Amino acid sequence: MKKFEIADNVVGFAQSAPHSGEFKNDLPISEELKVELLTEIYNDFVREVVGVHFKDFQELMQEYFDEHEIPEEKRHSLEHNLFWWKVLYQASKGIEIQFVQEYIAKNYSVLKHKPLIISWLKKWEKATTKFYYVGYKYNDRTLVLIDILTEETLDVVVYDRNATPPQKGEIVVGTLLPIGNGQYFPILDFYHTDYEAREHIATLLQPYYQRYPKNSTEQEAFLHVLSAVLQVERMIREEAGEVIDK
Repeated sequence: MKKFEIADNVVGFAQSAPHSGEFKNDLPISEELKVELLTEIYNDFVREVVGVHFKDFQELMQEYFDEHEIPEEKRHSLEHNLFWWKVLYQASKGIEIQFVQEYIAKNYSVLKHKPLIISWLKKWEKATTKFYYVGYKYNDRTLVLIDILTEETLDVVVYDRNATPPQKGEIVVGTLLPIGNGQYFPILDFYHTDYEAREHIATLLQPYYQRYPKNSTEQEAFLHVLSAVLQVERMIREEAGEVIDK
């Protein structure tokens, strides 16, 4: 993980209070501000977005989940990660869901005095749901993930204590948000692709993304690539079941 012992003394104060400037992820933030962002703001914001938009999404995607025969124990994780994919995709296109603006407007009487928090919330609009390779584990909650498309290495902290610990070498699906000190955290627990399928999945991701035209966004291609990944998972589960039956 990146070390900021010197930087903490010099620039740590720059993001120590919610009424100060723009949120910059390369700078550290105070523990007090981190707690405010990850508990009070995060919980209220997510509750608001899910409460308003999730039911309609769930009904819309029912056929997609049935078609891919998602195991019951994995359905909740995939469903919620895809919900955030849809919210972020629509926000990027300026259609239907302007979730950040809606929340800021609703809470403006409080947030107008906290530009740093407004700036952090706006970072959500730039987030993208992606495939990541678990390159290294310091422990179950502190990871080094590799963006499979860009090969960018990211320091990630999983704050949800109920999240499923990933395995080194696993491929996961999730949406990362900045939390200062050069670190990121997932909006919610990752969708963990089947560990037995990781080699097959790793070989198809780059080629499948490249199939889509240049005028297609990464977010648009994501859903099609995910469908292929889910089909691979299903085939490997079926093959394993046939071996057991024999």
